[in-house]
Amino acid sequence: MKNIKNRMLLKLTFLASISILLFASCSNDSGASGDSSGKLEVTGVSKSVVDDPLIEGDRQVDVPTDVINAGNYYIIRGSGFSTLKSISFNGLESYFNPTFVTDNVIVILVDQKTPYYNEMDEMKIVTSSGTLTYTIAVRPPNPNIKGFPINPSPGDIITITGEYFLRPVVNFGTTQVEPIESSLTEIKVKVPNDIKYKYLSITNVSGTTVANQAFGSALYDDAPTNIWGWDEKWDGTNTFDLAYTKDFSQGSKCIEWKAGEWDGYVIALASWNFTDTDKFKAIRFSAKGLKAGKVKLFINGETEKNIKVVEFKSDSWTYIEVPFSDLGNPAVLEKVGFQEFGGFKGNTILLDDIGLVLK
Repeated sequence: MKNIKNRMLLKLTFLASISILLFASCSNDSGASGDSSGKLEVTGVSKSVVDDPLIEGDRQVDVPTDVINAGNYYIIRGSGFSTLKSISFNGLESYFNPTFVTDNVIVILVDQKTPYYNEMDEMKIVTSSGTLTYTIAVRPPNPNIKGFPINPSPGDIITITGEYFLRPVVNFGTTQVEPIESSLTEIKVKVPNDIKYKYLSITNVSGTTVANQAFGSALYDDAPTNIWGWDEKWDGTNTFDLAYTKDFSQGSKCIEWKAGEWDGYVIALASWNFTDTDKFKAIRFSAKGLKAGKVKLFINGETEKNIKVVEFKSDSWTYIEVPFSDLGNPAVLEKVGFQEFGGFKGNTILLDDIGLVLK
């Protein structure tokens, strides 16, 4: 399966293609940026980037289309756009960046919440000189995978949660599995054999999304997994809730840690399950605090060398990957430790989606 961590390359490809596109468009425009060079019309629509995450090397940019999938960037071509006031799809306005608009081109990220079911399939462009209604099919975004059991066993019946599961196709690696039940937000499936270190992918009518986590890679996934051996607390007065349900980043639970200043929490790996690092490149986890703060990650009990201090927010989850290259490239991973490092007399820290990242 394709490496799904190429998001920065995808972003750079998109930005480069947009820069070239706008440069060429500005060269073709006549008059000042506020003057329209022609009547208001649409001559074509292109998707900025087309890329199936399951197929290596298929990425294309600026691909003509007659379908709008919400949550994606599109290039609208025509004329009379220089005084653009608003652009909407099926009645919902999408924000536009004025620097991504010329008289002949609009580059727009279609709002993910754009309605798509039993709607009018309509794009409306409003400028200072008039309004244009253009008919084009509007469809849902690609699937959004919010949670699933990361370390299931073959034969388990699991529930995948998310959004936009419209006529879903579910794959465990390259093995397609027929849903037992499905709705727009949940899919129940039976786990097939031979899934370890493979990725979950879901395809809907608009495209494919691949989960970030490989099967079998979680230390914590709503609860300690088979990889988790035991935990160690530096200060016994710290309180922990290993099934905190009021907030989480993946699944339906997380770890709530009421940490004193500079206190630590260590997870020891079960040696009969997981110590060899040759298949992995990083440790991953998500963090959030009652106060925005910092946490120090360390491994194998070494608290002063091969460490990484990372920041997290209080209003949203921060996904963090720490490469083994930042941790001394251990040949064996025995323990993963966290130390409160905010410097303001402790914090309540939420930890979730703790695991390893495949190479």
